[in-house]
Amino acid sequence: MIIMALVIASCFCFLAAVANGAQERFVAEPDIPELIQRLDTLTNQFTALTSQVNDNKAEIAKLRHGPIAFKAHLTGALNPGPNQRIIYNDVQLNLGNAYHQHLGGFLAPFNGTYLFSVSACSGGGHHIVLDLMNHGSLIGKILGGDPAYSDCSSETTITELKQGDEVYVQHHSSKGDSIVANDATLNSFTGVLLQVV
Repeated sequence: MIIMALVIASCFCFLAAVANGAQERFVAEPDIPELIQRLDTLTNQFTALTSQVNDNKAEIAKLRHGPIAFKAHLTGALNPGPNQRIIYNDVQLNLGNAYHQHLGGFLAPFNGTYLFSVSACSGGGHHIVLDLMNHGSLIGKILGGDPAYSDCSSETTITELKQGDEVYVQHHSSKGDSIVANDATLNSFTGVLLQVV
């Protein structure tokens, strides 16, 4: 009987200990709203950190590119037809390989702000009108020529481009008839990326 009483007492002690431990493991109902609020706060912090990491990755990608710049000359005289693209065939500089010599065009490798410059020369008694184009839209115009002497003019412009936009020079409709190229003249097309956006 004594043994039985000891066994029953031991069982009650064991059950009491288990009950106390179980109570400590489970959350009381009044604590649930506080836990939900903490979880919401942590979720918001995680979302903000994820967004910041993605923004930082984009900024790092912008900084990783090398310089983008080109300079090309036209080496021969030309009597272009209406809207004919001018191919600047003597490439002096092509950092980033964005100028395509055989097309005479610059393909923007990044969204950004770019600077372009074009110079055009025409012989005495002639003139030439050239358009600086971005995918068929006019972004600059050059008029070169003089009634008596060879004359060169230039245009410099700044524009925003999207990745893949093509900038090129073409003869303006049918205005003008001659681009002269000799030791005293320099017909050029240049461009540089100023800032990635």
